[in-house]
Amino acid sequence: MNIIHRARRKKLENYMTEWLEQTKKPTLKPSSYARIEVTCKHQIFSTLGSTRLCNLSPALIQTTLNELSEQRSYSTVKKAYNNLYACLDFAVLRGDLDHNPARTVVLPSNRQIHDISSYSQEQIHRIVKEATSCYKNGRNRYRYGWAIILLLNTGLRVGELLYLKWKDVNIEQHYIYVHGDVSVVRSEEHYQIIEQDSPKTARSNRYVVLNNNAIQALEKLKVQIGDTTRVVATKNSTLVSPRKIHTTMMQILKRCGIEGAKDIVHALRHTFATALIRQGTDIKIVSELLGHSDVGTTLRIYYHTIEEQKHAAVTVLEDFY
Repeated sequence: MNIIHRARRKKLENYMTEWLEQTKKPTLKPSSYARIEVTCKHQIFSTLGSTRLCNLSPALIQTTLNELSEQRSYSTVKKAYNNLYACLDFAVLRGDLDHNPARTVVLPSNRQIHDISSYSQEQIHRIVKEATSCYKNGRNRYRYGWAIILLLNTGLRVGELLYLKWKDVNIEQHYIYVHGDVSVVRSEEHYQIIEQDSPKTARSNRYVVLNNNAIQALEKLKVQIGDTTRVVATKNSTLVSPRKIHTTMMQILKRCGIEGAKDIVHALRHTFATALIRQGTDIKIVSELLGHSDVGTTLRIYYHTIEEQKHAAVTVLEDFY
């Protein structure tokens, strides 16, 4: 049995694992590779993993993706499809397959309308009051309370906030420079917090304008966190885990009696964007502030809010005559 024939008979899981380790791992940031690895393990290996490479067919792949789309989000299905397609294309280039069986497969359509979670104005008043509260001795109740205020007023992703350093902050000219990210990489044994000097997408490299609330939050953090290179840091001046911010937000919401938000920290980013859209801010500006890859992403995520604004705009004409 020659080498090519042996490759054709490999199980997809084995072949794809080799592809991941030899081809993808050297070219990706650890967090990006970890996400792909998780996608392959849970969406591809669990369904097609035991199928031999030579037995993969367009019909089998199409059925698998269709079934997956009934259980998972469009984004999850798309990631699975993209990685499977890329691996099989690699197999063709290497001569392990004559053709890519995923080439004629149709990615199931995106029937999902983003169900975003944001806070109402009344809830925000309560959150801000609690997040900035102090004990009787004047000490801040929450070490990362003012970080919550900064997230709310900038729309930063939590990883971007935790990467932010004072050299990236210009209070005099009211802006911060976002160009990195902190994330948690999962392996089979443990979780590791890592710092990456490039954020989620190319458009994520951006300048974010600071309002007075954000400037106040930065000034408070400077005093509270102390003399560190990072805007937000632990007592030992090390990286803060995104989980710490989540825990802080949980405590704040509990004391405020607020329930219902799905992703309680990311909801601050949605609140920031939703407020801008409702105030009539151009969607392109909102997209740039959020660091989305394109305006289409912003339109998809904030579809409901934009539709509300359309109806409100048209209703104005009712008073014309």
